[in-house]
Amino acid sequence: MKKLHLPFVALSVLVLAAVLSGCGAAGSLSTLTSGDAARLAGGGNSVVVTGQSQQGVIVSGTGVASADPQIAQVTFGVELQGQDPNALVSEAAQKMEAAMAAATSFGIAEDKTKTTNYSLWIETVYNPENGRPTGEVIYHLSHQVQVTTDKISSVGELLSGVVSAGANAVSGVNFTVEDSAALVEQARAAALADAKARAEHIASQLNISLGKPILVTEGGGDYPVYVERAALGMGGSAMDAASPTVTAGSFSVSVNVQIVYEIR
Repeated sequence: MKKLHLPFVALSVLVLAAVLSGCGAAGSLSTLTSGDAARLAGGGNSVVVTGQSQQGVIVSGTGVASADPQIAQVTFGVELQGQDPNALVSEAAQKMEAAMAAATSFGIAEDKTKTTNYSLWIETVYNPENGRPTGEVIYHLSHQVQVTTDKISSVGELLSGVVSAGANAVSGVNFTVEDSAALVEQARAAALADAKARAEHIASQLNISLGKPILVTEGGGDYPVYVERAALGMGGSAMDAASPTVTAGSFSVSVNVQIVYEIR
């Protein structure tokens, strides 16, 4: 028959009680992080505020605000490959100079242009039969720039112009707004209202009274519209490219909140 070590158990309980008492006195946990709130929402029924445990209702709310895009960010450039790196650098410079001249004629100002990538790297060629290097290498060069324009309806013409001038890679078109702060405020207000409505519904179903909100966490972000990589002029030389149909769609901001309400 096994013996119970009661003194050890009693000592453990006393130590645990002392630790909990110390945490409450120190008040070290004064806020609830989003992770803590998520764990509590998954099955807990109380929260800790300034070291004191309180009963509460934890709810989430989502708000979305949208607006018509005001500007377009177009990323384009050249992608070349060959065995002479000097020749690649020279060819890329010529093609990009022509493409940028086309962008300038479209009305793109210098301060609305920025380089997003310039890379030159080596690919080692392997023998497919034995997997060993053949001694041959292929150089790859990529040069990408991003331009910003407020001519939303003419983005297709811009793409056609830069591709016809020499660009052979278009990696993205992003429609957005100049300042999303007002949209964020609208989305936040909608998220708070959504969370409150959820809490009131829960309270009515459970026949409880809600108190004041004691904790709030927020998250979210912008959701611009993207046009994926455009297959325009992917050959090595300039060509006349037809203007693609590019639809701006809408720009949206989403805000998520999590609120803890007291239970009276």
